[in-house]
Amino acid sequence: MKRILLLLLISFSSLAQSYKLEVGSNITSFVFTNSAGSNPSFLRPASGLHMSLSRESKLSKSFLVDYGVNYNQFNNVGDVQNIPFSYATDFIGLGAGIGPRLSLGKGIALVSKLQVAASTLVNGNQFLLNRYVDLSSDSQFSSLRTMYGYSFEISKQINPQIGVFAKYQHLDSYNFGSSTLNFIPSTFSIGTSLSK
Repeated sequence: MKRILLLLLISFSSLAQSYKLEVGSNITSFVFTNSAGSNPSFLRPASGLHMSLSRESKLSKSFLVDYGVNYNQFNNVGDVQNIPFSYATDFIGLGAGIGPRLSLGKGIALVSKLQVAASTLVNGNQFLLNRYVDLSSDSQFSSLRTMYGYSFEISKQINPQIGVFAKYQHLDSYNFGSSTLNFIPSTFSIGTSLSK
């Protein structure tokens, strides 16, 4: 068994690979379901920063896998009876994706991937009634958050080592129970890739 794992690690490390750095914006919806099963409509999407550093490898000529670390701000605003409030949260986590790459010619390619991510809160505040409430002790925010979704990316290879890309990613968290909070970030980002 150890030999098989070692062989897999060696084969993955020998595949063509690149390192990708991306920066963008999350537009995040909070979907709160209360204990009565209803979804209040007073929450509105807000934008926040997205940054990611990942390693992408080719599994075959036209199939890619990536994994990396990411930083996300999942923010939201709203009001209840004309009393405004906002959420400002910072999450750090891991992400992975797998999917096909379609070459369009002249160094341009289209990539679609299934995505999975796990994030944890590093800082979070709610602004309500002219005061800030720390969210680090709120289990709806501080628990490990897993998200699943998809991404689409268009890339252009500038030379054999450097490429640029634009990406759209949509994720959903799926928490179930009597009272839940789910995040739905849509991310628009640009980035660069460095190939070995």
